[in-house]
Amino acid sequence: MIRHVIGFDVLTLDGASASAVGVTIDVVSAANRILGKPAFDLRFVSPESQVALRGGLAVAAQPLAHAGARDVVVVPGLGAAQPEEIAERLAGADVAVAAEWLAGADARGAEIAASCTAVFVLGAAGLLDRRRCVTTWWLGADLARVAPAARVVIDEMVVRDGPIWTAGSAFAHIDLMLALMRDLGGAALTDELANRLVADQRTSQASFLIPSHLAARDETIATLERFVRSRLDESHTLDSLARSCGLSTRTLARRTRNAVGLSPLQLVQRVRLERSLHLLRTTRMPLEEIAAAVGLADPATLHRLVKKHTGRSPGALRPSAQARAS
Repeated sequence: MIRHVIGFDVLTLDGASASAVGVTIDVVSAANRILGKPAFDLRFVSPESQVALRGGLAVAAQPLAHAGARDVVVVPGLGAAQPEEIAERLAGADVAVAAEWLAGADARGAEIAASCTAVFVLGAAGLLDRRRCVTTWWLGADLARVAPAARVVIDEMVVRDGPIWTAGSAFAHIDLMLALMRDLGGAALTDELANRLVADQRTSQASFLIPSHLAARDETIATLERFVRSRLDESHTLDSLARSCGLSTRTLARRTRNAVGLSPLQLVQRVRLERSLHLLRTTRMPLEEIAAAVGLADPATLHRLVKKHTGRSPGALRPSAQARAS
């Protein structure tokens, strides 16, 4: 039960994701309606008093110089999609001001949450050091370079490490908000929020991860991915994967971790998952045949893999199930 009003600060920077800002407003407003009282007090803060969002919208904000952080700070994505854009934004004076303010908010005990590329701002503020964190899956290696002391993962949707919350790609902001609400207001409130907003409570972004996209950014990963796809129905060990790339096991493990934030065997599993989901959604192959085709031991193993990363059973992804749902 919420016994006092919780101050909810939205730290908004120029070019921030308008959808993430909108989701924050909608979730907080819906929570207050469900509870029948203003349990969450929403406030926008920014280095300047006026913030231009991506897409031309704007919000009025309280300048950080006059705004002490309250209970919760949420940072919507920066609106930058490429590493070069992110680097340019991180070099901006407004991000430096925001990073300093966030460090102060952390020192005062605030819960701090960011999604997508806003996670990089937490890294710039030193808030990710020695913490597990996540960002959008194709930028995991870039985040690791910005915050080398962080423990970056790429397959989870929302990661909490102490008072620091991080989430994956842009639309993972709703997963972040629901996770915060579950912690602050309880399971019943969160379940009703998810139902009213027609939002699944997802735990993994692995089903959205495209191994070939990751491979395009690194020649070692490209070689490894080609080898795995050509022998997907076979079992693989770290030794066999290293031999296929002409590398030692230690070198391969280091390169894959640095490039995509995964171990070699985790990357193999992602390729198996991607192919499994494609076959489940587009064919009527029996589960036994799909499991064999992607190198899994049996249908039970396929079921566990799919359930873990999508929250749904293989049967729910079949064309007939999709047709009934529509």
